[in-house]
Amino acid sequence: MSSEDINTISTRVGLRDRLMAGWCNGETGELVPGVKVNPGMKVVDIGCGDGGYITFCSRQGADVTFIDIQEQKVKALEERLSAESSAKVEGIVSECNPIPIADGYADLVMSTEVLEHVREPKAFLDEIVRVGSKDATYVLTVPDARAENMILDIAPPINFQEPNHINIFSSDDFEALADSCGLEVVRHEYLAGFWAIFYLLKWATCEPGEVLNQAVHPATYHWSRAWEEMLDHPNGNKVREALNLTLPRCQVIVARRKGANVS
Repeated sequence: MSSEDINTISTRVGLRDRLMAGWCNGETGELVPGVKVNPGMKVVDIGCGDGGYITFCSRQGADVTFIDIQEQKVKALEERLSAESSAKVEGIVSECNPIPIADGYADLVMSTEVLEHVREPKAFLDEIVRVGSKDATYVLTVPDARAENMILDIAPPINFQEPNHINIFSSDDFEALADSCGLEVVRHEYLAGFWAIFYLLKWATCEPGEVLNQAVHPATYHWSRAWEEMLDHPNGNKVREALNLTLPRCQVIVARRKGANVS
């Protein structure tokens, strides 16, 4: 069994799992349920990584700006999106302290799997809020504390040290952080139970000194195949939702500024 085998199937299953949750819905134009991306919207992705979500927004005709500390990823994403979009495409390399975008610029601001990495999450989220307009929508995600706490004694210590996860957010912690930065939570959801189990198995079977991304074990492969088979079952969606509520890998907050006009 090669690393490509397990990486391919886990990525495919994880993507299918997320699409079933209503993310990147090409038919409705929704980034997440209830958050539609329209042509001409100004969308900002802070900590874009490989850019899957901002790519979706660009393909909906939005003007997109994306920021990450990894220059190679930013430049590659900017080149790819510029080649396929007539709307604005701007990539920025920055540590986001501060975020190099004007106050009130964006209609939609997203930051996915970033806040757990930063030393001062409130200051960072204050910056995220600042770049959104008074009626902007914010889509924020962090790992869920249930999945994080499950691997605390299994994962190598570096997983919970800089530059990795230095903050663990319970549901209450995440909502309190949003509230402290002037946001009103519109929706708080839980996703990616598949990945919670996947990483538990991957850490548990990773040999000492082995690089996580190179670690391959039949347990992770068989779990991915089993979950794919489960999603094909008539009750698959119910099982997926039950696992997400019980042991999510990720929690998502959709928010607006307090006092924003809700259309």
